[in-house]
Amino acid sequence: MSIALPNGILAVSIDLELDPLHCRPQQQQSLDRVATQLLDLLARYRLPATWAVADPAISAATEKLVAAGAGHEIAVLGDQAWVGHNAGRLRFGRELQRRVVRGREMGLPVTTLALRNVNLDAHLDLVVKNGLSAVRGPESTAHRKAEFNQPQSLYSGLWLMWPSLVLPGGSRWLPGGGRIWAAKRGLEQAASRSEVFHLLINGLALTERSWLALRGIEQVIRRATRLRSQGRLEIATMAEAVNRLNGLRQTAPARSILRPAA
Repeated sequence: MSIALPNGILAVSIDLELDPLHCRPQQQQSLDRVATQLLDLLARYRLPATWAVADPAISAATEKLVAAGAGHEIAVLGDQAWVGHNAGRLRFGRELQRRVVRGREMGLPVTTLALRNVNLDAHLDLVVKNGLSAVRGPESTAHRKAEFNQPQSLYSGLWLMWPSLVLPGGSRWLPGGGRIWAAKRGLEQAASRSEVFHLLINGLALTERSWLALRGIEQVIRRATRLRSQGRLEIATMAEAVNRLNGLRQTAPARSILRPAA
């Protein structure tokens, strides 16, 4: 379904969680340091972001994110342990509800499910039942042609948001891993075409990079704020981006996807 945006939108999501299958000593401390650096960076440029953590109610980062008071969003980060074909419908439904409900009991308006290393190819009705409005695709779906990276309206206010580009890049030779020029070019195109550019920052990968990676991210953020000051680009959390899209969406009849969890 085609949506005519008044201008471009930048949505930033940050995966901020260890990989339970490949944890190393001191890695949590490194991730905490990266979270503080990113929070400080975003605060300097007045940018909100969507921070994806495994369980918003108990994440070590939640208190820090709430205290920042900068309009940040906290999302649920789903992985292969409970999302996807192998996990099954019943487990997915239980885990999603537990994480969403506990987060909301703490006063967090949890409305986004961010996926890591897994696709959600079924059970979207359970996402709707839990009151979520956005599902973010995994890192592996980034770097496709721009027309395939635009948000997809699924049902009843639920959107599938694809990452357009991931930072830091994976190059061993380019400063900070590369992809900085690609990110800037993507921002310019989104502003010119009135499209959504979704930048995914991999916090865990950032812990393994030098300070040049963070400086590269700052260069991208500076370009985004320049486009914002020109009135060509909005900067929003995923929840805010979805609210804008829902406000512009043309209504169309759809078959219900709701069915029992078990």
